[in-house]
Amino acid sequence: MNLSVKSKKINDFTYELSIIAKWEDIKSDFQLAKKKVASDIKIPGFRKGKVPENILMTQYLPSIEMTFVQNSSEKYYMLALQKEKLTPINQAQLKDIDFSFEKDLTFKAEFEVEPKFSLPKFKKNMVTVEKIDFVSNDEEVEKTIENILASQAKAEQVESNIMDGDFLIVDLQELDDSGLPIIGNKEKKYIAVGQDPIIEDKAKSFIGKNKGDKVNIFIDMGNGEKNYEFMIDTIQRRVLPELNEEFIKTMDPNCKSVDDWKNNVKESIAKEYEKKSEEMFNSSLIDQFVKLAKPIVPSSMLENYLTNIIEEVKKNQNNPDLDESKVREEYQLFAENNLKWFLLRKNMISSMDFKVEKGDIDNFISEAIKNNESQKAEIERFYKKESNRNKLGDDLADQKIIEFLKENSKIKNKTQKTSELEANHNH
Repeated sequence: MNLSVKSKKINDFTYELSIIAKWEDIKSDFQLAKKKVASDIKIPGFRKGKVPENILMTQYLPSIEMTFVQNSSEKYYMLALQKEKLTPINQAQLKDIDFSFEKDLTFKAEFEVEPKFSLPKFKKNMVTVEKIDFVSNDEEVEKTIENILASQAKAEQVESNIMDGDFLIVDLQELDDSGLPIIGNKEKKYIAVGQDPIIEDKAKSFIGKNKGDKVNIFIDMGNGEKNYEFMIDTIQRRVLPELNEEFIKTMDPNCKSVDDWKNNVKESIAKEYEKKSEEMFNSSLIDQFVKLAKPIVPSSMLENYLTNIIEEVKKNQNNPDLDESKVREEYQLFAENNLKWFLLRKNMISSMDFKVEKGDIDNFISEAIKNNESQKAEIERFYKKESNRNKLGDDLADQKIIEFLKENSKIKNKTQKTSELEANHNH
């Protein structure tokens, strides 16, 4: 088909095609539209679909013309794209459509493409990026160990001497102004000493008491402050395990001693901070190069991305009536930056040598198996899935790009105590 196509660039990412399809070339498609309309028409005296040509063309021409335009303009638009070698990233808007029987069909199509942009000339030290080396302290190790012990605590029933943090089952009886029980207002309650509403002075009233004791206080148990009597039925206490060799064997059978295990905890904290440092550094590195390359994000791309984020937030918060404009505003910058990186990364992969071959993926998988022999079957099963292999391919391409960007950067190391992070976080 010999289409006449004029392409006009409206901005960095928007094109408009003016398309003319000659009557000679579109006659056969018009005949198909005519057949389709005829097959749906029922006129008294004729079998369905058997309408004489003259009646069809005099009475139903507008309907045939409309059917033809609806069925064929999309097809001619696709042909025009092939001719112009353009790849749209959104649904085209077809407009200024003009057609009547035995005339040419003309229309315009407006759509967006991924913008082309030049990569900067890469050279040594073209950007400066700060890398933070976190220094943790022994206090943090102790705190982590405390948390691990607390997570392994067992609940035990005790009979006497209530302490802060104990859980109680009580008979809760509401009292009237003279201190007499109000009939019918008695219930079993589960309360925690030191947790709302049993806090401060109210908590002190329970400390040191025993099973079977009664505590009378004014307190708000959810429907205003009232006078209650608490009869203590059960006292449960979370008892921490003792930090000894027996305990650490349950945590890590390969550990020889408590000190050995403490060192492992210290190392894993250090590893976590290394990972955090690496993530922060990579993020700053990417930001710097995105600023240099200045990729332009097409509006439809940003729109789709934000719509997906909003759907995700709705699902996670289980809130269909979410204020969408608020979420959009909150994520706008994040979405723009992510898409700019996506465009820069894509450009680098296609124009420089960052492609990941099948061999790279296979090597990575066999290396992973070599390091975790016991999980061989799981690793193989995981990477049998095409989507997981593709994700790994993307990650390996990212690693190559990040390494390359590092080589063209000046890295400024700075140490920071993790205790300062904690302090900043609390302010």
